[in-house]
Amino acid sequence: MAKPHSMPDPKDRSVNSPSCIASGTQVLGYYNAHNKNEKKERVVDSVKKWYVDQAKKEGWEKATFHGSDCLLEVSVELKQK
Repeated sequence: MAKPHSMPDPKDRSVNSPSCIASGTQVLGYYNAHNKNEKKERVVDSVKKWYVDQAKKEGWEKATFHGSDCLLEVSVELKQK
């Protein structure tokens, strides 16, 4: 799993594992590392919106929050030989 201050890489996903969960701790760590003047102590709506936007910029197709955890999803296809 990714460090608290980094976004999981969508290119590391496979057909059998096209998604991953970023814990609330990871979400907050990533947010606070990139927003040093506006640090948060909890995953509030503004943090969720910011994280979803960042996830999409990083290449994730879907990012949905379930409580303070974020489910990140990307489509993965097998290459035919």
